[in-house]
Amino acid sequence: MKYDELIDVTISDNNDNIMLITKKGQGIKFRETDVRETGRSAMGVRGIELNQDDEVISMQLESQGECVLIVSANGMGKRTPFTDFKLQNRGGKGVKCYKISDKTGEIVGAKAVNDGNEIMMITNEGIVIRMFVDDISILGRVTLGVKLMNTGDKDDIVVASITKVKESVTEADALEAARLSEENETLAEGSEELSEDSDSEDN
Repeated sequence: MKYDELIDVTISDNNDNIMLITKKGQGIKFRETDVRETGRSAMGVRGIELNQDDEVISMQLESQGECVLIVSANGMGKRTPFTDFKLQNRGGKGVKCYKISDKTGEIVGAKAVNDGNEIMMITNEGIVIRMFVDDISILGRVTLGVKLMNTGDKDDIVVASITKVKESVTEADALEAARLSEENETLAEGSEELSEDSDSEDN
């Protein structure tokens, strides 16, 4: 748990199902009631058992949409109905939700969506594309997805994040959100380095 960090927070009514997606293409859906209430500063309970070098990149509630939209680093993506994921016990390994390959890259984001929703995809170079989710194919769990965004021939240009669009959101808003996210990641990396230096001095 040394490098654990908070990735998402949401309000719920204790009657929902929770979906966790990892960057290596695993997903698990379990009842919200499987997560016991704890205090503010508590670590919480395990949602999914992670394989080596894997990490959770998204938490969604089933009530937020009919499908889960999954997008990978190389601009591939798909929609998969929540009903394709059976309910499991919290803390298991989950099931495959995406077929990871060199063509797709790792998963960078997942959102619960409905027909009529719009999303924005943002690359690490600040390129933004906006589209309706209706134009994204609905596919099964263990599939590659389809090309949503052309990231070019350069290996260092990848999709950095995705977001659902509200009517008032502009591309400038999305870019500002991406910039703040990048700054937060830089600060987090700096904090880890300071922590490691402190540990070395203590030893």
